[in-house]
Amino acid sequence: MNTSDYERFKNTFESAHGQQQRSPFSTLLTGQIDYLAIDCCLDNWKNNTAKADLLLVKLHDWLELEVDPERIENESQIPDVYMQGLRKMDCLRARIPEQYGGLGLSQCRYSQLLEKLGSRSEVLALVVSVQQLGVAQGLLSLQKLERTPEQQQSGEALRNKYLKQLASNAIGAFCLTTPETGSDPSRLQTIALASEDGSHFELSGDWSIGGKLFTTLGTIADLYIMLAVVVYPGEDMTHLDPRKRITAFIVERKYPGITVKPLSFCGWHGLPNAAIKLNKVIIPKENIIGEVGEGLKIAFMNLGSGRINISAISLGMMKHLGRVARWWGVERVQGGKPIGEHELNTEQLVKMNASIYACEAFLQFVSALADQPNADIRLEAAMLKLFSSHVLVEIADETLQLRGGRGYESYKSQVSRGDTAVAVERLFRSARMMKIGEGGSNVLKLYIMRCLLNDLLQDFNKITDKEIPLVQRFTYLIKVCMRHVKGYFQFSKLPKNNIKQALSQHIRYVEKIHRYLKRMIIIKLAAEFLNFYRQLSTNYLLKRPVQQIPRPEASFELRQVLLGHCTQIAMLLSVMTVTCLRAAKDASPEAIELANEFCIRAQEQISICRIKIANHHPKRGDVVNKLGTKIMKGNYVDILEQNIVRANLPNI
Repeated sequence: MNTSDYERFKNTFESAHGQQQRSPFSTLLTGQIDYLAIDCCLDNWKNNTAKADLLLVKLHDWLELEVDPERIENESQIPDVYMQGLRKMDCLRARIPEQYGGLGLSQCRYSQLLEKLGSRSEVLALVVSVQQLGVAQGLLSLQKLERTPEQQQSGEALRNKYLKQLASNAIGAFCLTTPETGSDPSRLQTIALASEDGSHFELSGDWSIGGKLFTTLGTIADLYIMLAVVVYPGEDMTHLDPRKRITAFIVERKYPGITVKPLSFCGWHGLPNAAIKLNKVIIPKENIIGEVGEGLKIAFMNLGSGRINISAISLGMMKHLGRVARWWGVERVQGGKPIGEHELNTEQLVKMNASIYACEAFLQFVSALADQPNADIRLEAAMLKLFSSHVLVEIADETLQLRGGRGYESYKSQVSRGDTAVAVERLFRSARMMKIGEGGSNVLKLYIMRCLLNDLLQDFNKITDKEIPLVQRFTYLIKVCMRHVKGYFQFSKLPKNNIKQALSQHIRYVEKIHRYLKRMIIIKLAAEFLNFYRQLSTNYLLKRPVQQIPRPEASFELRQVLLGHCTQIAMLLSVMTVTCLRAAKDASPEAIELANEFCIRAQEQISICRIKIANHHPKRGDVVNKLGTKIMKGNYVDILEQNIVRANLPNI
């Protein structure tokens, strides 16, 4: 991606996403962690989930007695009786507001529901999640964009029409990804050609470009939200700014011109996922959600909720795997004692359970934060999804390893031998997708650090303002550095909890490392700016063009390896904080032991990240980049690809 392409992608993303608003961890780098807000969220979780939930009780019995996840796996489809059961259990309308025929569950209770489903069938859990995120969440998110009575009236008409359908019998799906986009929505090529009279739009896109890809529930959905670039008669799409034209439409499956192709994956067998071809599908103008150009805003509003849901499902899966690992650690005897008592296996069992406790703590916090009116959950939800997906993959891998050959053996094969069958192999394959869906891990790392750097970059951007004299800008640079370094010695106010010594020392460690992270980033940012002005001065003296010198903040943002390590540290500090506060509330010896164990291990990971940051200086980065370029050019083919049957790949 060249600089102009990157700037286009960045501008498209930021204009739709908007700036991160204040949240408990948004000031991790520039201020103080909001411990009181975190503490309040954990209290709200307890208050919201304290009473026995009859829905969860009924769901538990149904899942245990009537749902066989291996039937979905073997038949590669969800039996109709299971879909009917989800509807009967009210799962498919759980989060839809009561005024439209739903249950109106809070995010806290909904997270519990998805966790329960995920512990039994990850496929059914994802169906329930996407049903809410597909059309329903898009229509509900629209309310935040309605500024005039006319917009409110048209939005309410859509909600009354389609949310009631979803609450009764319809299935909804969200369609954003196309073959050409991936994580870059600025490349969207789905066309919505406006009619001459403005009464309707024609949606077009085929299998290779513009068609919808990886649409979960796509094969069974009755309603879709589709994003497309609006083109008016006589316009050339290549000259359009996607930020102003990407628009969301409600598309009914019955509209002519829609072709649905089922997709299959290495895991998640039976999940209804599809590619969709659009051949001049006529969409009435009344089916626009919001205004022309607001499509990505609506899509990004849904990401926070989707990431919480994915994490709740992941928690259910990892708890199930943790139970399997604990059982097998006692059941299997080798060398005269249970394998769980062998030191290497004990190490893994302890790590699994400490991580599960921490993941649940952070899920509780973010779910309760999402239930607060007007809360900006995007940063914390991204941290949650990144952390939970990686923990799930690690637990699935370690459980499979602990089970040995039985872990790699399919459930069906175990049954055929009369063995106690456990589907670790299926969950291992399913777990891997969690690091991809709802934002890939590398994309999330860059997004999280971008949110955390927001205030810092705003300060430093003023230093490159050409309207300010050079000397004043240099003086401002020094003042900004001094102001932020001053916060290095500030401590956040802890909530009035009886935090044990074992936990308070971890909180102080968090304070220490968050100040290190802030100081290190300021130093590296300042170095980028000093280098920028050095190049600028040199070019002025030598009368060279200065337009091609990259702006310092842009250069810093492109140091993705450095930012990835910083994100890892910030995420671990955040999870440590919430885990300690949760354990303080639980006040049981077991909770404190698990929190203490997780924090010790998190500190080990942070130490490794700090070593990587120290080693990845600019010169080292240049070496790696040059090596990567040579690899992509094929310079090492004769060394690395000899003695193989080479796959026939295009353009290589």
